[in-house]
Amino acid sequence: MRKAIAATLILAFAIAVPGNTSPAEAKGKVKNNIRIATLAPRNTDLTRGFTKIDHALRKETNNEWGIKLYPSGVAGDEKDVIRKMRVGQMDASILTATGLAQIVREVAVLDTPGVINSYKELERVQKAMNKEWEKTFAKSGFKLISWGESGQYRVFTKAPLKKVSDLKNMRPWVWPESHVLKEIYRAVGATGVPLGVPEVYGALQTKMVDSLIASSLAVVALQWHAKLDHVTNRTQGVLVGAMIVNDKKWNSIPPDVQAVLEEQIRKNTEGDSKQVRKNDLKAFKKLLKRGYKGTDYSAQGEKEFDKMASTVRKRMTGRVYPKSLLDRVIKIARGG
Repeated sequence: MRKAIAATLILAFAIAVPGNTSPAEAKGKVKNNIRIATLAPRNTDLTRGFTKIDHALRKETNNEWGIKLYPSGVAGDEKDVIRKMRVGQMDASILTATGLAQIVREVAVLDTPGVINSYKELERVQKAMNKEWEKTFAKSGFKLISWGESGQYRVFTKAPLKKVSDLKNMRPWVWPESHVLKEIYRAVGATGVPLGVPEVYGALQTKMVDSLIASSLAVVALQWHAKLDHVTNRTQGVLVGAMIVNDKKWNSIPPDVQAVLEEQIRKNTEGDSKQVRKNDLKAFKKLLKRGYKGTDYSAQGEKEFDKMASTVRKRMTGRVYPKSLLDRVIKIARGG
């Protein structure tokens, strides 16, 4: 069960799209529903996967338990969903590291530039620290079900990006809840446009936003790619996420039902992380094939990026996470 639920996180970064916005669920009444919110649109791998899990859970429990999925951001942005989970209006969610850091601030270390640079490094950190993260989330009232990922971060823009300070002349999107994005733009002297995830598509259409940091997989799924045309060849970390459940709700679920739910999630997601990584790279290559310009930082730009990453780490250390945690995560990531 502790294997990454990557498929369920492919679109954890996604927003609402036009179409039906009623909760997604299988037909037929069920006595007890586990309400799960996600920013991912309906009719995606995520929603189809949870439909399968819902059917299996209903079958195994004789319609005693099922899943009621709220896709397309109908339950709100991640901060809204977390609030609803805390007061019992929602039971579970699939959150990015940005949302997770609203519960456990230290999770932001996973998104910080220069900390985790590759999938292999992420795997090392998850393997070594998963039990610790589980206990930390439990103290905050949530059960950490499993981790996942949604591809590697790149910078998407309307104009070539030769160095990160070029963002000063652009209108980059900043997620207000993201400790990392705010510090990145502060470090390079750029003024970010603060918007919730569901507002980004419209902002791209009106040119309120002309640059953003995300994975190729997320950008294509969200249709953000249609309004941008440049992307960095260089990656800068992994878009990490996880599924969490309100601890009170989890404890109300009978142990045998918990076991069925975990088994069904495992069966529907096992081995998907490799596929997600392939799909993210495929999405990147497809963008280039369809006219996107792949940009590289100049030699000066690479130095500037390293300086920016160092500055962000220093500013977040002691405020968002302790230096001891930062040093340990980096050491584990590098194989130490």
